[in-house]
Amino acid sequence: MWQLSWIHQGLLFAHLVAFAVAVASVLREDLRLLAARGVSPSSLAATARIVGRALAVLWATGLAMIGCEYLRDPAAFTIGAKLAAKLLVVLALSANGLALHLLVFPSLARGPRPLRGDPGWLPLLLGAVSTTSWLYASFVGASRLVAARMTLRDFVLLYAALLFAGALGAMLVVRPRLSRGTAARPQIGTT
Repeated sequence: MWQLSWIHQGLLFAHLVAFAVAVASVLREDLRLLAARGVSPSSLAATARIVGRALAVLWATGLAMIGCEYLRDPAAFTIGAKLAAKLLVVLALSANGLALHLLVFPSLARGPRPLRGDPGWLPLLLGAVSTTSWLYASFVGASRLVAARMTLRDFVLLYAALLFAGALGAMLVVRPRLSRGTAARPQIGTT
């Protein structure tokens, strides 16, 4: 059984490294976007590749850790509120990433184009969901002290409130900032 503990520990380490890479990449790209007041399609594509790979590692290591927990004691294994919240946020991140790849990135890959002062609501909304979800996943992962007192409903309500706040912030703060930046520089380009 000690071998299973070492395997689980190795999986946890790989999981944490992948998570750190993903969160750092997302936040770095968000800060670069805000500082430049424009979108660099090449930088965004590179970040998307890194985050996509990290998300795949998170899925693989997370499911393997669930398997280790089950193998350790099948009779005692349950999916508690914290684990369910983790699975929910990873599903949301996966769906949001798919939406970004299908709906937003193709238009950015076509290269520089005029924005007419409006960066659009869909890229901002999906970006807000991404950043908020990665930060919320950080909270869930670190919620050891409060998780025992939280139900799945608590986790979901908190996530919904944070998604609303993130979307509102994107529309009220980020959108005008990008609009001002693109009004002076009417094309999306590398910065």
